[in-house]
Amino acid sequence: EFTALRLENSNSCSGRLQVFYNGTWGNVCSNSMTPKTLSLACKELGCGDRGTLETHLPYGRVSGPAWLDRVQCGERNSSFWQCPSAPWDPQSCDDQRDETHITCNGNSELPGHQHPTALAPCWAQSLPSPDREKIRAVGGENGCSGRVEVWHRGSWGTVCDDSWDMRDAEVACRQLGCGPAVSVLDEAVFGEGTGPIWLEQVDCRGTEPSLQDCWARPGDSGACRHKEDAAVRC
Repeated sequence: EFTALRLENSNSCSGRLQVFYNGTWGNVCSNSMTPKTLSLACKELGCGDRGTLETHLPYGRVSGPAWLDRVQCGERNSSFWQCPSAPWDPQSCDDQRDETHITCNGNSELPGHQHPTALAPCWAQSLPSPDREKIRAVGGENGCSGRVEVWHRGSWGTVCDDSWDMRDAEVACRQLGCGPAVSVLDEAVFGEGTGPIWLEQVDCRGTEPSLQDCWARPGDSGACRHKEDAAVRC
């Protein structure tokens, strides 16, 4: 099952490192944590190329699974997900003091791509939990291509194609359960929606488990029309 990283209880690019696996978020243990591992985690998060392990645990302790332990990235690894680690099973850190709390800094590999919380509050923060996972593709074949619609406030609405790109499409296809994105489509190629436009300026990193975990602006500004409805082909 696909995995993603986040910084929980985060202040921009600092927080408790967690990984998404088996449908839920869990901690990463700090055992054997190296500077290279911290660097690749920060790069994956879009937060620079250096990381500092915060041993005084400033972001609180939590109960729950610890999905990753003994992550040991080396110089040959170019991605956090390539690094060897303990098996992908519920691990138990020896102590909650082994949680990984980090602060990222350094140069970002994505010029102009700021960490979402540095830009504005995530649209999904106010969503009731039943709304957070509802997505559909309308007008295409077998539910894996079409106009992207999300469920919010009791109705389906579309996504504006402003800034819609392959990273956003990858997240949408993953959330749909349709595998990787084949193409990103705009200008209502699968027809115009008739409901509200719930999202615009979606800005995913491509690793999020759902569109609702990406930064976006609420689609109520009036700047977008249904002729700009976003679509995907997975």
